Amino acid sequence: MTEAAECPAQPIVDRAVAPEGLLAWEHQRFGRVTNELGLDPATVCALHCAARSLIVELPLIRDDGSMAVFTGYRVQHSTALGPAKGGTRFRPGVALDDVTALARLMTWKTALHGLPFGGAKGGVDCDPRDLSPRERHEVTRLYTLAILPTIGPDVDVPAPDIGTDEQTMAWMLHAAAEAGHRDPAIVTGKPVLLGGSLFRAASTGVGVAHVAQRAWEHLGGTIAGARVAIEGFGSVGYWAAAELHDRGARIVGVGDITGAIVDPAGIEPAEVRAWITAGNDLVDFPRADVVDGPVLGVDCDIVIPAALEGTLTDEVAARLCARLVVEGANGPTTPAAERVLRERGIPIVPDLMANGGGVISSYFEWAQNHQRMVWTETDERRRVLARLDRTWESLAAEAPVRWRDHALGLAITRITDAMALAGSVVSNHSGIGT
Repeated sequence: MTEAAECPAQPIVDRAVAPEGLLAWEHQRFGRVTNELGLDPATVCALHCAARSLIVELPLIRDDGSMAVFTGYRVQHSTALGPAKGGTRFRPGVALDDVTALARLMTWKTALHGLPFGGAKGGVDCDPRDLSPRERHEVTRLYTLAILPTIGPDVDVPAPDIGTDEQTMAWMLHAAAEAGHRDPAIVTGKPVLLGGSLFRAASTGVGVAHVAQRAWEHLGGTIAGARVAIEGFGSVGYWAAAELHDRGARIVGVGDITGAIVDPAGIEPAEVRAWITAGNDLVDFPRADVVDGPVLGVDCDIVIPAALEGTLTDEVAARLCARLVVEGANGPTTPAAERVLRERGIPIVPDLMANGGGVISSYFEWAQNHQRMVWTETDERRRVLARLDRTWESLAAEAPVRWRDHALGLAITRITDAMALAGSVVSNHSGIGT
């Protein structure tokens, strides 16, 4: 029997879903908000189910002549508002549940920010660090060809994510072109030379910093001198740190997979990035002290979890010294941690709001590709931050404890209304506002 046929009204919990994990957490939040909206069971099912879930097997001949088979996924959750849109991650342990949850989050995120996209996500269960450049190229080519019948500029537009970058997107673009699909709008996050946007690489992190400033000032603070700790120092974490540093904030703590460092006097993001780029571990950075425990627990005003999902647990939440959490990653805060933070009166700017700069920039890259135009970096930055401001204003009117549910409610309302206009569902929500 199909998932849609079994789908109950509330709560929505797949029988195959583990009690903990991003998909289960997304279910909890989705069920809470659809209950609040008063949606009927058929509409809830239509919102809940993915339009397409694809599993592919990728046989790779390794450099030593051995054979390895990797599993890849692409989930297109919704196309109610436009082509599906979402990243592609290369990471050990990537599984269908995770990809499905991330695709749903992309659906809500694009809708919240008023973009003409639906939500998708993809990935390959592999460790790119264990693959040679040729092997990474070949895995990318095989994956692209495997999902090519189901993607396209007006169908589903992949982008980079954890373990992938603009080089990966260049390989995907080339593989699609060789197969007869020559259109730069088929992927975003690609090199500028191949039609990528000038602001895309920095957009997510800069957007996180911008939203962090708006939220902190909304709560009565000033960004100049505000102490910030950031977990994750990849693209999002670095650009958020650099932008906040430029705006006068003090980066007092940074952490990644190797460990965490702290300096109450402030850490220079560019120096840390240069240290890591030179092949060193963050935890060995000589001009800061090593943190005993998660960096999110250091004494600061704002914390930005910008690593993986589920890293802000209830244990970490209980030790938090900050007065504001801004989610740079997708799904970094567990529901249990959220309850702890609510009891402690610490607001959370949800991922749907905080890290939307990346997909907004991707939309502008896609639009430029369609128009065969190139905007300046300054122009695109202005457009991205203006779109974030517009969304933030709709969120800031609510009490901080309502930020996550209100953001999700706005997104679901817009999607439900679009589905009703298409005749897919009957729109009967009580209305959170559009």
